[in-house]
Amino acid sequence: MKKIIMGGLLLLSGAALAGDNKPFVMLDSSTERDSKSIASEYIGANITVGVKTADKFEYSVKVGTSAKSTSSSDTISNNLEFKVKKSFDVGMFFLPYVAVRLGEKLNSDTTHFSHYAFDAGAKMPLSNGLSLDIGARYRNSFNSSEDYRSTRYHAMFLYDVDQHNTVGLRYARSYSDVSDYEERKSWRVHYQRNY
Repeated sequence: MKKIIMGGLLLLSGAALAGDNKPFVMLDSSTERDSKSIASEYIGANITVGVKTADKFEYSVKVGTSAKSTSSSDTISNNLEFKVKKSFDVGMFFLPYVAVRLGEKLNSDTTHFSHYAFDAGAKMPLSNGLSLDIGARYRNSFNSSEDYRSTRYHAMFLYDVDQHNTVGLRYARSYSDVSDYEERKSWRVHYQRNY
């Protein structure tokens, strides 16, 4: 994992220093609930720092924490994730994108594991400053003993308050054929500052 962290930091710092790039910082908070009868609830908070390039690449690193509450216990986990995203100008009313992520999940019992994810979606303008982002994400662990595989679908409204400030509201639903704990419904709010 140290190689992933160092490689991600080098990639992010190199992209930040090159050319006509625009850095950003995003803060988000989410609430999730298991969609099956387990009834676990999660509250999460993340900070993402990244840079957008003129050729529609985005490089970012996200650090976050999540608190899980069940009827018998409470646990906390932390996550570190690097993402590379590419948007495509296809000359249509929407902007499709793909992304790849590499991360490390650190559990409160000192166990940890590495994971990866692939995203695909599209962003569509609805009116002046308002847009809709719909997409899907596949996520899994590099360690086959971790039940972390899931597919998530989302719909998110984004509003550009001005050229530097964006707020968003996302609803997501994830499904898993290996773990009931990865089947969740979630809401997330976020604020992004673009420089």
